[in-house]
Amino acid sequence: MMCRLLYLITASVTLLTACSPAIQGTAHGGIDYPYGPASFTIHLLSRFDHGTGTQVSGAVVCVEFDDIDQQPTRATGSLEIEISPPGQAKLEKVFDLSDLKTNSNTWNRSTRMYQVSFQFDPILSVAPEGGVPVKVTWTPVGGNPITVRELLRELGHR
Repeated sequence: MMCRLLYLITASVTLLTACSPAIQGTAHGGIDYPYGPASFTIHLLSRFDHGTGTQVSGAVVCVEFDDIDQQPTRATGSLEIEISPPGQAKLEKVFDLSDLKTNSNTWNRSTRMYQVSFQFDPILSVAPEGGVPVKVTWTPVGGNPITVRELLRELGHR
C-alpha cells in the first residue's frame, strides 16, 4: 500500500513538472515575452511638414516595430532618431522607451507607431529632390544596437 502511494506521488510530481509551460524569450526587448519586437522599420508614413507653398518646415519620422507575427507592437530600450536636412546640422532625438511616460508620449495609438517631429531651422524652400537621410537606432534592453537608414522623400516619390 505504501509503495503504491509513493509511486502515485512520484508520478504526479513528474507529470506536473513535465507539463509546466516553458517561457520562450524574445530576441529583443529584455523580457521573457514572445511578442516583443522582432524587427522595426522607418515607415512610409514618415513625411515632410510643409509650411506655406513649397516650403518644408520640418519632418515627422514614423518608426514601426513588428513582433514575430508581423503585427505592430511597442518596444522598450533606447530609440535614437537622426535626420540630416541639407545645409543644416544633423538633428537628433533620443528616447528611453523603457520609461512608461516617454513611451506613451511618443506612441501614436491611431497608427500604432512611434512618431517623432523635427523642425528645420532655417525652413527649406523646397523638399530636396534626393531626399533627406534618416537614421534610426534601437538598442533593446540588454541588447546590441540595431540601425536602419532611409531617405525621407515626398509622399509618392519612394
